[in-house]
Amino acid sequence: MKALLPVLFFALVSGLCAVAKTEDPAMPAKVGKKEAASRITYKGGDGSSFEKAVVIVGATSSMDGVPAEGKWLKKKYGSYEKLQQGLVQHEGKSYDVITIRTKKGKEVVIYFDISGFFPARG
Repeated sequence: MKALLPVLFFALVSGLCAVAKTEDPAMPAKVGKKEAASRITYKGGDGSSFEKAVVIVGATSSMDGVPAEGKWLKKKYGSYEKLQQGLVQHEGKSYDVITIRTKKGKEVVIYFDISGFFPARG
């Protein structure tokens, strides 16, 4: 019987470790910045108004949504200077409204629909 106790103890500890390592399917796995950026896509319009806002799809938080805005702006305008940025609630959605100055000196206001990762409040 004494020889059986260490075997039972080992089996019990192994079973507990296996349970402790089980992931909760409801909890998303941690995702690196590069992987997060690769799953983000853009829909909607050209960003010139609320109605034509650029919709950021696939971002789960501001940590990957805000860099996605910068990536879109760089692709569309090349180099630019950010003059202003603000959160606006409009018709039940959240928007990041960004004013930039293009390399040619033109001021442009761009509307990003960020409701997917920053839901409207109240």
